[in-house]
Amino acid sequence: MDELRRQFRAPLPDSVAGLPAEAADDLAAALRDARRRQTRHLMAATEESLEQLPRLIRPLVRKVIGL
Repeated sequence: MDELRRQFRAPLPDSVAGLPAEAADDLAAALRDARRRQTRHLMAATEESLEQLPRLIRPLVRKVIGL
């Protein structure tokens, strides 16, 4: 249940807090996997966006946005 609390980043709703341990573990794993997929998609979208910029300024833009 601790991992699920970390994944939610907020107090657990009563409906989630009442889940059996196995279901809570499954939900935590699903949330973790979804966040990883989201991160990959956001990074890909960022790279595609950077490709629209002239090559000479891409490194500067990467530095400014923290990549």
